[in-house]
Amino acid sequence: MKSRKMQRTIMRRVYYSYALSIFAHAMFWQGAFLGAAALLLAKWLHVASIINNTLAVPVGRVPQYIVGSMWGAVSHGEVLTVLTFVAAGLVAVSVGYHLTQSTIGRVVWLERA
Repeated sequence: MKSRKMQRTIMRRVYYSYALSIFAHAMFWQGAFLGAAALLLAKWLHVASIINNTLAVPVGRVPQYIVGSMWGAVSHGEVLTVLTFVAAGLVAVSVGYHLTQSTIGRVVWLERA
């Protein structure tokens, strides 16, 4: 009976340390922020209309259209929407970078083997 109790205590500590390692990982927080930003964007914006409007713009004019849209949103008082959009973009780029780096590291490691 005593060994069973010791095993439970040890496993509880293992589970706690595992949970702490998950919460301390950078990709966990990036995923949480990206998910929150996606939910806020879905609540505040109609994503399909943004995509349709962007596709209606000639290819060379897309950067000017995006900057003009952002400036229009800021000038009309939708600062939180713009900040959420920018934060979601930055987190998405960061997640893409970290996933690429981890994938390239694994490919290089597999080539050595």
